[in-house]
Amino acid sequence: MIIAGGTSLPDLYASRSAAIGDPTADAAIGNVMGSNAVNVFLGLGLPWTVAAIYWETVGVTEEWTQRVGDDFPQLPERYPGGGFVVPARDLCFAAGTFLVCAVVFIGVMLNRRRRFGNNTRSHPPTTHA
Repeated sequence: MIIAGGTSLPDLYASRSAAIGDPTADAAIGNVMGSNAVNVFLGLGLPWTVAAIYWETVGVTEEWTQRVGDDFPQLPERYPGGGFVVPARDLCFAAGTFLVCAVVFIGVMLNRRRRFGNNTRSHPPTTHA
């Protein structure tokens, strides 16, 4: 949560400036998508990396066998040395949700361009002191 807030607040101001200064606001939408991607990759990647290192060094414990064996009874036999287990169903749902949102945002951006035009010459960029 701290990482998400630390990366999202500066991006909020950058997106606001881009939306005000850019007549199409494409940079603002791209910035939002990039910020969310960083939050997802850091928010999932960092804890998963720590967990993978932890379970690799600790190996099989009674806790690992119970936790993994309840949901996936074939894994303790397949991986007798243990390891970090992430159910694919959760990752697929998260990636699918992100993909659907990305497609919706691109559709909104294209619809906005079609509706209001993309004439950057009639709207010079504003400068803020």
